[in-house]
Amino acid sequence: MKVGNKLTGLIVGITTGGALLLSGCSEKAEQEQAAPAGPPPLAVTLAPHATGQTIDRLDVTMKLPAPDVRAGGKLLRMPTTIVSTPTARYGSNDLSVSDDKGPLVLTEVDENPTPTGVYRHWTVDRDTVGDVTVKFGTAPRYVDASTRNGPLFDLRQQGDGLMGAGVYFYALPATETPYTLKMHWDMSDAPEGTRGIWSLGEGDQTTVAPAEVLAFSYYAVGPVKSEPQTQGDFGFYWLSEPPFDAKKTADDIHALYSYMANFFGDVGSTYRVFLRLNPYPAGGGSGLAKSFMFGVGDSSQGSVESPAMLLAHETAHNWPRLNGGEPHALTAWYTEGTAEYYSSMLSLRAGVIDLDKFLEVINGRARDYYTNAHLNLTNEEAGQIFWTDSRAQRVPYGRGFMYFTGLNADLKRASGGKRSLDDLVIEVRNRQEAGESIGLTEWKEILKRELGQPAVDTFDAMVAGQTIVPAADSLAPCFTVEQVSEKPFVLGYDRMSLKLVTGLEPDSEAAKAGLQNGDKILSFTALDDLRKDPAKMMEVTVERGGQQLSFSYSPRGAATDAWVWQRNDSVPADSCGL
Repeated sequence: MKVGNKLTGLIVGITTGGALLLSGCSEKAEQEQAAPAGPPPLAVTLAPHATGQTIDRLDVTMKLPAPDVRAGGKLLRMPTTIVSTPTARYGSNDLSVSDDKGPLVLTEVDENPTPTGVYRHWTVDRDTVGDVTVKFGTAPRYVDASTRNGPLFDLRQQGDGLMGAGVYFYALPATETPYTLKMHWDMSDAPEGTRGIWSLGEGDQTTVAPAEVLAFSYYAVGPVKSEPQTQGDFGFYWLSEPPFDAKKTADDIHALYSYMANFFGDVGSTYRVFLRLNPYPAGGGSGLAKSFMFGVGDSSQGSVESPAMLLAHETAHNWPRLNGGEPHALTAWYTEGTAEYYSSMLSLRAGVIDLDKFLEVINGRARDYYTNAHLNLTNEEAGQIFWTDSRAQRVPYGRGFMYFTGLNADLKRASGGKRSLDDLVIEVRNRQEAGESIGLTEWKEILKRELGQPAVDTFDAMVAGQTIVPAADSLAPCFTVEQVSEKPFVLGYDRMSLKLVTGLEPDSEAAKAGLQNGDKILSFTALDDLRKDPAKMMEVTVERGGQQLSFSYSPRGAATDAWVWQRNDSVPADSCGL
């Protein structure tokens, strides 16, 4: 997943080595006059603190270059909650701030909630004078088996180290202007051999980007293990041993990333993958600047899809996006839809999966789309409840995938096979790389140019939540379309909290069976098994009032129409043209 167009737009221009690719400069111009000074430096020092051999705190010192903030103006800003995940939530007393004149007194102001979070900013009591030094720090967030699974943004203890996103622990300048970010790790209070890794590199790094890139990127510090063991264009990092072959997984991700980077014309860029273990039976992944983190649950019970496809989805997030400035809810169909589409298509083309696995993946996505209770919400309506209802959060995934599959077929049909979705998505990326902003208006212009007004009408219908039915030739010639009846999977309570019953749906089979909010879940049938077999019953044991109680129910709702693909065995695999 990505969190909004603004955030994905921040990483544009970050290239190998952490430099910003600047356009419009010629060799002749450089010879005729001295190059202008770069953006002002924002120096950041991260200092991990250890008790014994365990790092249990991360302190931050920032030197802001002459911010010139007037009395009562905003100096710093951070979320207190970001997409349902709490942060360090500093108060004014947690921040030490001074400038050339001496200490500054801060006043905290909590802003009105937004669909993606709640923010707090700090104003100053007087005009700032010269550079401003800011100091703050935090221990990791406490989590246990009852913690709600969510975007992987919080800072957590992992073995003897820490891992998480900067958005959890940074209070940053309240500005969107670029800086020359200078990252330094101070290991003086950390055990020997401690490594510090940032999404943009290991150890001290320098890059040009807005300060917000510091927040929306990942960090790992401690006795970090990695594949490969030396720094290069790709890295896979962990602190707690994963329940699988880390080297093979790293090799597979590296190969897929290289294939995708070549497809999107981004050869030579860097990419880093962070792995952490969850103390509850649920996993997932979240992508940030040139990196993503994925979590693995303490069992396979809460698994939604194979780790390989999760990683492929997050890897695909590196490239396709819209940057026209529209709210995340209005563009998530593109961000998540392209990730769903290309994670499956490029995995097939790269040989990471075969046709049988490809069919399993796309039919799983189709079934999830048609059985989603919020199938017919508009994009805006779904966005309003993204972070309070996990079903709404999945709407753009299935909707975008089905839309792009249909659009690809329309383009191929109209052009006699000479044009496809690839051409449009790569055009959008190339125009963005050239400095254009491509949003919903520009996307409609592309559609009208390629296929006329009917393509725009189809797009508007998708935005409005109209059910998408795939054409018979949507994945021809290797696949045909079949209408089926599907009973939606309905767990009956919040599937992001699988150790405690919360958000119990009153009319669900779970409620009718006797489950209650607050029940501590001791065991339950693996969710993957339930999804694959509509006849299978959920067997769940809970603790309530000191007693163990067992319940059995069918985690299914009323049947609904769905459309899936079937393999046309008369067409050989090498003739699919996918």
